[in-house]
Amino acid sequence: MKKVAAALLCAVITSGCAHSVSGTAGASPLDELSPGQQRHVAVEDALRAADPCGLLDEAVVRHAGTVLQFGSAVQMPVCSALMARPGGATTYVEMSLLPSMLSDTALTGPETIDGVTVYRGTGAELARGTCERAFRLNLGPLQEQVTPQLATVRAGTVAGEDACPLTDAVLDSAIDSMRSVLPARDAAAAHQVALAVHDPCEVLDVLGTTAGGRVVDPQSPPTPFDCVLFPNPNRVPGSEVTVSFTMLPVKENRPPVPAEPEKVGDRCRWTSPMGEPIDITRPGAGVDEFTRRLGHAGAVVTVHGPNCAAVARVADAANTAFG
Repeated sequence: MKKVAAALLCAVITSGCAHSVSGTAGASPLDELSPGQQRHVAVEDALRAADPCGLLDEAVVRHAGTVLQFGSAVQMPVCSALMARPGGATTYVEMSLLPSMLSDTALTGPETIDGVTVYRGTGAELARGTCERAFRLNLGPLQEQVTPQLATVRAGTVAGEDACPLTDAVLDSAIDSMRSVLPARDAAAAHQVALAVHDPCEVLDVLGTTAGGRVVDPQSPPTPFDCVLFPNPNRVPGSEVTVSFTMLPVKENRPPVPAEPEKVGDRCRWTSPMGEPIDITRPGAGVDEFTRRLGHAGAVVTVHGPNCAAVARVADAANTAFG
């Protein structure tokens, strides 16, 4: 089971990506952004509002075995399920709304299912017991105005077995679930942290006119759980501060909120747990300690930038906005 859980963790980690400021950037308020920048913000809003677990039907994955874990404990845009099969083997499925590092071969074999573009890729990897499909998300009114946004479904089971039938069953269900609109997050849902419904740029509501607004680069991939902003109204290039939401396994003693940012190289960083953690392991599930810890996680807010005073001020705003 540890091997399957570790594979799931490694696969999910590749679904995230670091945010960098490049190209032509713009600062909010939104009415100061170009139409392209406004569409970029709208895509990030849509991806943040979408619930990946709403596209991963538990009734479908239950056919693969008894559900041991179900929820978003590793990354906010990812929902995963772990099932126990008769005999002790395990199977996992993950749904990622922000996949990264998709290879050229992953985007082969295109076809259309109920109006949705699907990429079958290379098919089953029998040596690893895995299968992955990519498909275009339904962004509603934005659909024809922006670059297609892809999601992935990945399943893994015992080496030598074909995981594609399960992957395709989840894919078909996901397509049906987003037929009219992407399923929305629920702040009270047990399978995700409450912070997931928030926009990291909400810190700007607290900072008000003391900040210079957000930075938007429409040439970069969407990063709905990052906010790059100017901490001062003069918008000096190179002074940008980033606010990020991530997930981390909960340790027995959660670290206290740091009073001041810490210096890391030539930058300053402030990191703090935010809100109540979740535990996606089902009561009575027979999982090992590694797998159990992987499913017990909490949201973390990180603020980093080149100036410690600016980071401290934005961190204080983050505490007010999300604490």
